[in-house]
Amino acid sequence: MSRFLESIFTAASGNAPSVSELPTLDALVSEYILTLLALTHHNVSQTARILNVSRTTLYNRIRRNAG
Repeated sequence: MSRFLESIFTAASGNAPSVSELPTLDALVSEYILTLLALTHHNVSQTARILNVSRTTLYNRIRRNAG
């Protein structure tokens, strides 16, 4: 399960995380892209179609978040 979902479930149980413990939007997007890549067996074209972006955009996003 993603760290974000774990944070939500923890907050719902009364142990709300501090703001600094919550993931950034970039971290969530990166996690989502990696999850989609895993689900598509690392098929970049299929992942890009799901995200409605070009393969180039997806490659750039992956490269930006890898470094």
